[in-house]
Amino acid sequence: MIAAVFFAVSALVALAGLALTAPRSVPPISGTCALILTLAALAAAVLR
Repeated sequence: MIAAVFFAVSALVALAGLALTAPRSVPPISGTCALILTLAALAAAVLR
């Protein structure tokens, strides 16, 4: 559980850093990030 929270927080921090450096690329990458987080949550729920 702690690892899942860590990965989610680090993904959000990376997205915030991207927004600061390249704001035009945020929408497509945020969609990809949302997909990855959804799959990670699903995997965590299945393994639990």
